[in-house]
Amino acid sequence: MGNEGKLSSRPPSLGKGDDSLEAFIGGAGVHTPEPPRPLPAPPEPPSVPEAAPRPYPWAAPGVREDVAKVFNLRLPEPDLLKLKYIADHTPDSMQQFCQRVLLPAIEAKIQELTEPR
Repeated sequence: MGNEGKLSSRPPSLGKGDDSLEAFIGGAGVHTPEPPRPLPAPPEPPSVPEAAPRPYPWAAPGVREDVAKVFNLRLPEPDLLKLKYIADHTPDSMQQFCQRVLLPAIEAKIQELTEPR
């Protein structure tokens, strides 16, 4: 009980005698053969182009209309103050105003990007 809780400059004894140390040192001269090298992987078959185009990210399974995600927008201070002014002087909140203006612009850009050429 005299050593419990006291720090020591020596590592704790594992309860093994000098036999384990001698066995470890003796094993240093034993040659272990290297494992055989793995065979090279067969070449991958050429990729076949997909027949159907992948769905757009917003059309992927699991995307839900009822889930709102947050998107931070950095605005110069004067523009943020203008947005706050609009919200203070109209029935719309800043979020409502931005969504009302931004969502049609997003739809128009998506239409432009996805229409066949």
